[in-house]
Amino acid sequence: MTDRDNTLPYIDQFREFITHTNPISDNSWKKLCTIMEFRKFEKGVRLLDYMQVENSLRFVGKGIVKCEDHYNEKSFVYDFRVAPIILAETVSLLNGTRSRITLETVTECELIELPRIAFMEIMSSSLDITRFGAFGIVNYLGMTHYKQALLRTLNAEERYKQFLKEFPSVALEVKLEDIASYIGVTQQSLSRIRKNIIWEEGEKELEYLSNELEVVHGKNATIF
Repeated sequence: MTDRDNTLPYIDQFREFITHTNPISDNSWKKLCTIMEFRKFEKGVRLLDYMQVENSLRFVGKGIVKCEDHYNEKSFVYDFRVAPIILAETVSLLNGTRSRITLETVTECELIELPRIAFMEIMSSSLDITRFGAFGIVNYLGMTHYKQALLRTLNAEERYKQFLKEFPSVALEVKLEDIASYIGVTQQSLSRIRKNIIWEEGEKELEYLSNELEVVHGKNATIF
C-alpha cells in the first residue's frame, strides 16, 4: 500500500478528534491534508530527543508514546500518550526553542505528522485552526493539572492503582522503572507496594492487571 493508503484510516480519526475538540472549516481541513505525512515507527524510537527543537505536530493513530522530562541531570516520566491522540512538545513547537523533553515510542506506532513550519504557516492564516490549537492546549493543561493533583494528594498505593485504572493498555508494555517514575516512587518501593497492596471490592480487574505485571516482567522484578 502507498503511504496515502496507510494514512486513510487515521485521517478520519484525526478529523473526528479535531471536530470533538473545536471544529474547523472544510477549507482549513483541506489545507492540513496537503501537509500530512504518514509515519510508522518501531518500539523504542525517539520521536523527539533532549535539546532538539520539536519539528512536528503529530496525530498518533496507533500505539503508545512515553513522555520524559529532563532537568538538572535528572529525569522522570510525566505522561504516557495513548492513541488516538495529539502529540507534540508544545513550547518547543510554538516557540522554536530546544526541548528538555523526550518522546519515545513504547510500542510500534503509526501516526500522521504535520511539519512544524508548514503547520505554523497554516495556523497563522486560519483562525479556526488557531482556536483548535488553543482549545487543545487548554484541555491538555486541565488534564495535566488534574494528574498533578492526584499525584500530590494520593498515597503511593493509591497512585499505583490510579495508574492501572488510567493506563491499562500501558501497564504491560512499559518497564517497571517507568511506572515507578510516573507515580513518583523508587522501583524498590513499587515492588513493595505491589507485594503488600490491599485490593478493595470492585478492584478485581486492577488486581488481575497487577498480577499480570509479575508474569510479564518476571519474578525477579518483585524481589529485592
